[in-house]
Amino acid sequence: MRILTVALCLVMLASPVVGHELQIYTVIVNSEGGQPADIPNGTLKEGDSVWFWMKDTTENATLVILIEKDGATASSGDLVFECELDENGSKVNEDCNTRYDFVFNPHNSAGVWNFTFLTYVNDTLIKTSDGSVDIQVDLHDEMHENETVVAEDAKSDAELSTKSIAGIMAVISLFGILFIASQMGESNKFEEE
Repeated sequence: MRILTVALCLVMLASPVVGHELQIYTVIVNSEGGQPADIPNGTLKEGDSVWFWMKDTTENATLVILIEKDGATASSGDLVFECELDENGSKVNEDCNTRYDFVFNPHNSAGVWNFTFLTYVNDTLIKTSDGSVDIQVDLHDEMHENETVVAEDAKSDAELSTKSIAGIMAVISLFGILFIASQMGESNKFEEE
């Protein structure tokens, strides 16, 4: 059992890491507006997501979220507090939504994005509030792209990529583990005799 644990640890250490773990940030939109309206700087990077939840319980209220950066825009469509469900728990109207998920492009989405929260009651705009987020560049992806460009420009088979080196290290580690395991097995045989 110890051998298996050591083997798994060594293989994980030899595995290459690519990019950051994608994050999902939740914004609750209630009668006061977006909570938080302004997502703290440094929280999200390219490729991350924001989930906007409609939690305004005002009767007949709907919410539209507009997202904008440098002329690029996205809209949530109408969001409601809750959708009618049938006896199986499925939505009666498939177009009914209580949440809007927005994923920032993994490339070229860095910068300040502005949110506009439009609250309607009986199809009449009653409230507008604003928010924003500053999306950070995913530097690890940028470094990986630069390595790829350098490798393509050089077109040299002699250069090994980081993934190749990590793969070779994983194989060498596996052989080392097998060697140690075989030595431990032989020492156990001598002890039993």
